[in-house]
Amino acid sequence: MSQTNAQAQIELHKELAPRYAYRYGFEYSRLFQQDWHAEMISHGPDDARGILDLGCGTGFFLAELEQQHPGSVGLDISHAMLKVSDQYVPGVRLVTGDAEKLPFQRGAFDTVFCKGSLHHTRDHVGFLSNCREVLGGRGVLVMSEPCNDNPLIRLARALLYKKSPHFDEGDEGFTKKGIIRLCEQAGFEVVKAKKYGILAYTFAGFPDHLGFLRFVPGNVWITRAFIAIDRVLCALPLFSLFGFHIVIVARPKETPS
Repeated sequence: MSQTNAQAQIELHKELAPRYAYRYGFEYSRLFQQDWHAEMISHGPDDARGILDLGCGTGFFLAELEQQHPGSVGLDISHAMLKVSDQYVPGVRLVTGDAEKLPFQRGAFDTVFCKGSLHHTRDHVGFLSNCREVLGGRGVLVMSEPCNDNPLIRLARALLYKKSPHFDEGDEGFTKKGIIRLCEQAGFEVVKAKKYGILAYTFAGFPDHLGFLRFVPGNVWITRAFIAIDRVLCALPLFSLFGFHIVIVARPKETPS
């Protein structure tokens, strides 16, 4: 990141760390987040051994990675976030560092997961190029990023980012075509791009922003229903335009020997 943006992100996430813990404090919201994590993990290789959670934040996703793939590594620019992460994933390797200047050797990992990290940077191609470097030639990159294919979602995000102190106005989402193009510029071949999250994302994912579902009886069952409906909707071309996130699976392009 540029020094200005890096410092801005550190300060922003120092304030957000307690909110992230609150976000996961309700059974229905944890249920949604766990489904989101399971979706991402399903796209990584079962036999993955070297795993990096890039932008691991408070470590909730990292904790689930560690359960399935012991020895995972988490990196985040925010030390305040990592202090929370250390409570949830004690003993795991946590690294404070800038995603645009990764402190790892080439080919150190066979899988890199990024849940909502790319849009916090300003040099997107540089971020993705670093991912390719630490993956080496045979790795897998799995990302989930805000998707702005729908103009209504794009407008809602722009207003939220502008008005709320909990967002950086420069943290824009991506179109499907746009994020695929960025991956290709960084030397990746995108092998899958699918939408994720509509109803469950809106009503269950973020009780720190929209929390009325916590007052509704049966909110866990409602969330389960929303997740099931979302799976159907995101598989249909027309309704998938309402997906709030896009999950990208990419591999480094083969280079001529």
